[in-house]
Amino acid sequence: MEKKTDKQKNVNIDHNDDYTESVIRFDQLSWKQIAGLDASKTIFFLPISPLEEHGPHLPVGTDFITAQDTSIAAIKKLQKNYPSYTYVLLPAIPLGFADFNTDFPGTVSVSSRVVKQVVYQYGKMLANSGFQHFMICTYHMALVHLKGIYAAMNKLRRKYDMNVCEPWSPRFHSDTIAEQEPVVDFDTHTEVHAGFRETSLMTYSHPALVDDSFKKLPLVYTEKVMSPAIIFNSFKKLGVTDGYIGTPAKANASYGKWFFHFTVHAYSDAAEKMIKNEPLPDLPKKIKRRMNLLFWL
Repeated sequence: MEKKTDKQKNVNIDHNDDYTESVIRFDQLSWKQIAGLDASKTIFFLPISPLEEHGPHLPVGTDFITAQDTSIAAIKKLQKNYPSYTYVLLPAIPLGFADFNTDFPGTVSVSSRVVKQVVYQYGKMLANSGFQHFMICTYHMALVHLKGIYAAMNKLRRKYDMNVCEPWSPRFHSDTIAEQEPVVDFDTHTEVHAGFRETSLMTYSHPALVDDSFKKLPLVYTEKVMSPAIIFNSFKKLGVTDGYIGTPAKANASYGKWFFHFTVHAYSDAAEKMIKNEPLPDLPKKIKRRMNLLFWL
């Protein structure tokens, strides 16, 4: 496999000079090259997140771009730390559920059933070729979106006994970020969407895509977006008229660097657990219960 790896083009990711290995891109392989991969020692990464408004200061591709960037950085880290395995990047998919933001220009939303079908078909394709390891990398944490992903993962486990994982939501939907993040002088629990964390991240990874207007944006927060009201309403209907929730003005690249690499570690740590056949990260039970209550979506 070393020859195949060497033939792949180098991928440049902002601020990730520590990782110098090249990335194998699935769409650049022939069927014969794919068949030649060691099925028991190849891990596939699928970045998937919707195009969705992220305030007046961040691109609609914030989640989509971040899912790709962190997947690539995780692969490069794994190539260095576990070179006996092969890591393949599947084409990123700009798709997910974001109905609560479709009244802003730029948001594209699909049902959880569509998310499930797309993720499942990718996993089925891999399983039918004998591959066992599948990592789903999403940066969009809406429960209906995750419902589709987890339904696909459960089906892949049942039908193919596939080793499949989505590692970011178990961290996001727990206290892990708040417990481990650098100390700041305000309550980060108000940082829900396109606020301090995501603006910091994009300021670090893609500063040219961040509009300077973020520096003057006031705190926006309402408990309604964290309540059942969000199921039947949009951000705008709940008073979030600029499309962000939190404090983007406090963003800084230093925190963004930490947040970026914290995400990379979530992916690489889950892959390491796959390699060592250890229990994989999973959503907290209370989050799964909430997710399953959304049976009609």
